[in-house]
Parts: sequence; structure tokens; C-alpha cells
Amino acid sequence: MSTATVSSHLAARRRVVWPLGAGLTYLNHGSYGSCPAYVLERQDEIRARMERDPTRFFKVDLEKLSDRTRSALSDLINAPADDIGLMGNGTVAMAVALNACSFAPGDEVVVTDHEYSATINELNRISERTGVRIVKAQIRVPVQGEDQVFEAVTSAVTQRTKLVVVSHIASASAIIFPVERISHFCRDRGIEVLLDGAHTPGQVKIDIEALAPTFYAASCHKWLNAPKGSGFLYAHPSVQGRVRAMVQSCRVHLKRARKSFLCDTDYVGTGDYTANLVIPDAIEHLGAQLPGGWEAIIASNHAKVIEARSMLCDRCPVQAMAPEQMIGTMASVMLPENPDRTRPTCYEDCLQDTMNERHAIQIPVWEMYPVTPRVMRISAQLYNHMGEYEMLAEALNEELEREKQLR
Repeated sequence: MSTATVSSHLAARRRVVWPLGAGLTYLNHGSYGSCPAYVLERQDEIRARMERDPTRFFKVDLEKLSDRTRSALSDLINAPADDIGLMGNGTVAMAVALNACSFAPGDEVVVTDHEYSATINELNRISERTGVRIVKAQIRVPVQGEDQVFEAVTSAVTQRTKLVVVSHIASASAIIFPVERISHFCRDRGIEVLLDGAHTPGQVKIDIEALAPTFYAASCHKWLNAPKGSGFLYAHPSVQGRVRAMVQSCRVHLKRARKSFLCDTDYVGTGDYTANLVIPDAIEHLGAQLPGGWEAIIASNHAKVIEARSMLCDRCPVQAMAPEQMIGTMASVMLPENPDRTRPTCYEDCLQDTMNERHAIQIPVWEMYPVTPRVMRISAQLYNHMGEYEMLAEALNEELEREKQLR
């Protein structure tokens, strides 16, 4: 091992510094993450390398650095590195996977009513073009257990089903779905499976070999704490020939020894790819923060969010959405219905505005019709502590009481 490599590993082990604003109680790690200072420094170093010789960087260095990232992700998710394409985020990865599927009028795609809206939007666009029918499996809350979710999804499958799309961890409800069971059910019947893992890397363990999906899409800026603009798409070798990047670069037509799946996704035109190139540094840096590495981080964050959810349910008029074993490092609770949906908001619900403006708490609140009127989702990362959730409970009770006056 070179002196430079040893020095790099030592630097990665320094204490994590989060760049969050002073005075802000940040309970929304699940949406955008927070990239540690060390990882941002490593990104700046690679960006400076790019600017020193842009021609060499894009023609020579980019693929080598992309392979470094693929190797780190391969170890993390237990999938061959050559089956992993780097993407700008999970939304892009989902769109690439959906557009790699072939549909005809009368075909069906099964999704759940917990699926992320960007996925539904992309499916609606594909449906307009191809005539494929979107079938929504209804998952009632509070969820009683994994069997309920499995039965809801599989009962929506018919002989016309070409693709099943399921979140590994649902965005708004934060529920971990039994994706391994669902995936094997579908694959045994010749149905392709796209798993939406946007929230999964760094929140729960991923084992692609065990999951056996056709596609697995994910973001890396959330719980892996890589910079914004990082993600990946796993594609089974049998479908990689159908995968096309959303933008076709000037190199797509070239015949090369390297897989076209990798060539086409590594480079989609001149841009800043550095967010993906420091994913290995994010994995190493965060993994060095606790003696047990990522396994210990996940366990610590899980225990914290379960304790916080329990406290909120005890102190506030809210209800849990799923059993503890179906929760990772974020958890959602059901809130009373918004009494005045016409009130202006900078977010999705005006309660989020008031929590931020009056209490300096950043916490996501969404309407989730028809599943449930409204939810609030808490996240637990290393920088969070129970005192912050107690502040949330006090502020939430105050604001819900204020909302009662509007009824």
C-alpha cells in the first residue's frame, strides 16, 4: 500500500463533520442526506483534477474512477461490479429502468399506492405512449405485518402483468416492504421486477444476489451521505442490452471492448460526475465512525428512530404506520387531517412551514391520500439525539392545537 493510500485511509477515519446550519434541528436526513465535510473535500480534489486537464479526465480518468465506485458498491450490495451503472440519482435510475421495459396495449404494471410520485409520473408518461395499464395495489395502514404487503402486491398480479415495481423502503410511509419475497414470486412467474431502493443504501443491508431483481435503482446522497447527484442502477445481465441512458452521448455508437451498459451510463456528455466518484470515500468515512462500522451505524440509527417514534406516539395525537421490524432508520406517523388545505406552503403541507419558521425544525409532512390524510416522517442519523425529538413533540402538540382552531 502506498504512502498516499495510507494517508487517505487515515484522513477518512477522522471524526465526521456535518455541514448543517447552526440552530437548525434537522430531522429530515431521509430526503436529501447531509454530505460530511471530508467527502466534500474529496469531491473538490477530484473536481480540481478534472479542471487541471479536462481532456484527459473525460477521455481516460472518468472510466477508471467510475470503476472504483462500482467496486465499492459491488461490495456494499453484493452484486457484480459490471452490472452496476452509475446514475445521477434514484429518480433517474428508475426512469432508465422503466424505459428499458417493453410494453404493449393491454400489458399491466403493478405498483403500490405508497410508491414515490416521480415513479408514478414516469409510468404515466410511458402509459400514454404505449398503452400499458398501471395497476395500484392498495396497502392499508397501519400495516400489520409483511404478509399484508406481500398479499396486496401479489394479488394484483395477473397474466397481463409485465412488470412489478415495489419500493424497498417506501418514501412517505418509510415502511420496509418484503421485497425479497415479492421478487422471487414474480421471477418464478417470468415477471420482471424493478425495486425502488432510493432510501435503502446505508439504511438497511442490501443483498442483490438474495433479492434477485431484474433492476434495482438507488440514490447515494441519502443514507450513504455521498454528495447530491449520486446514485446507481443494477441491471441483470439478461436485460442490459435494453438499457439506454436518458441522454445519448457522442460515444454511444462506438464499438468498444467495455460493456455498452457501462460506457453509456458512465458518460452522458460533459458534466460534473464527481458526486458519484466519491461514493467510496463516503462509505469509508461514515463506516469509520463507530467500531462496528456500517452495521453498528444502522443498528444505532434504528434504535434511535424507534425510541423517537414511540415517544411521539405517547405524547402526541399521532399513530405509528408499521411494526418495528418494518422500520429502518426513518419512521412515519399518521397525523390528523389538515383542517385548511388552502393555506399557502413552500413545502407539501403548511405544517412543515410552521415547524420550520416558528421552531427551526426541518421535518417533512405530506398528504398521502387515499392511504391516509397526512403523515410526518422522522429520520435518525448519527448527529441526531433524543432531545431533538422531544423538542419536536412539544412543537407538534403546539401546532396541532393551533390547527384545531381552524376547524
